[in-house]
Amino acid sequence: MRPTIKRFATAFFIFIFGICGPANAAGQDDDPPIRYVVRKGDTLISLGDRYFRTSQSYRIVQRQNRIIDPHRIPVGKILIFPRNMLKYRPAVAELLSVRGQVTSGEGKLSTGQKLPEGTAIETGPSSFATMVLDDGSRISLPSNSAIRIRRLRTYILGNILDYDFDVARGGIRSTVVKQKSPDDRYRVRTPKAVSAVRGTDFQSRFDTDSQNDFAEVVEGGLAVNAGGGDERSLPAGNGLSVKADGGVVTETLLVAPELRAPGKLQSDKIVRFAALANLPIRYTIAADSGFIEQVADVIVPDGNAEFADLPDGNYFVRARAISANGLQGIPATFTFKRRMNSVTGSAGKEDTGYIFRWRAEGQGTQRFHFQLFRNAVDTVAMVDEAGLDTQMITLSDLPPADYFWRVASVQYIDSEVAISWTPFEKITVSAP
Repeated sequence: MRPTIKRFATAFFIFIFGICGPANAAGQDDDPPIRYVVRKGDTLISLGDRYFRTSQSYRIVQRQNRIIDPHRIPVGKILIFPRNMLKYRPAVAELLSVRGQVTSGEGKLSTGQKLPEGTAIETGPSSFATMVLDDGSRISLPSNSAIRIRRLRTYILGNILDYDFDVARGGIRSTVVKQKSPDDRYRVRTPKAVSAVRGTDFQSRFDTDSQNDFAEVVEGGLAVNAGGGDERSLPAGNGLSVKADGGVVTETLLVAPELRAPGKLQSDKIVRFAALANLPIRYTIAADSGFIEQVADVIVPDGNAEFADLPDGNYFVRARAISANGLQGIPATFTFKRRMNSVTGSAGKEDTGYIFRWRAEGQGTQRFHFQLFRNAVDTVAMVDEAGLDTQMITLSDLPPADYFWRVASVQYIDSEVAISWTPFEKITVSAP
């Protein structure tokens, strides 16, 4: 039975799937024709000259539309034109952002390049790419993804858009501009699924390990008849997975996760995020709120993520909890500032006394603040030295006792001051 599609009154998302691989996923409606309403003065000959790739194609259209005389067509009659017969202007996908190893068959790709129909794109580990299409829709590729631009064109007839992408590995996050014509088409294909989109925000993915296809809908909706009268509805906030054996799972997406102090200043050498719940979470970091300039992406099993070598700057982090079926939930997005101001210290006894040393990392001007407490940290500091420009201090004649010490790096940069303390450390001075 051919899948039937229900339209929502709002922008919608259609996910058509098959259980026997790509051939069944892309069925008879895979390349639907374009409709044309006949106007005064139209003939099949004139339409062929204007819109068909070969003028003689009008004969096929005449036969398919059961027109007796190609020179006389009733005004208002609806004609059906196969897409593969129509003239078009090649569209392009312009790379807005490229990070890391992003390649096509012709080599490494870079920001600003315009990619035509037929281009294959791969992202390596810790590599990302974001493209913008002619209509303003955006596509983001995470790490370890492989896609091909199957179709990228604008038909001369009505300036109708036709965008089509294959996902062989990894995924695509699409933010699709609401289309102007009912014949505009935006599709993303995974091995067992075809996603047709109209004005929505969604992900379409294929996991090569599990052989599962996924779709998570943030905006829009889904209604599918998979055959046998089994109709499925997938509104915004829901996800769908096509298993390796063809089984289909739908579920409500997990709510946006809560993080511990996600907006805090990230001054340590390692940038860390932690979720309140112990769940697998996907974290994505970008330099912009639209996540065009992605810089990091990782999935962690327990909600605790670490990122090394993140330069100073202002960033956005997006977190999505992952369900037991592998569906990624509603995203939570936070802003944070990264300004490395890391300090570590050590202490020991030498001939001259007790030596406290520290090492700081970070930009700008750094001064140091040393504190030493006797017996407990809730007392007045026995030694409290601020404004130090060296990375050590020597103390002699310390009476026997337990001491607790710490040092702060006071960083001055861009007319701002940031302070980062080491944890308290203990040192014991014994009697001679």
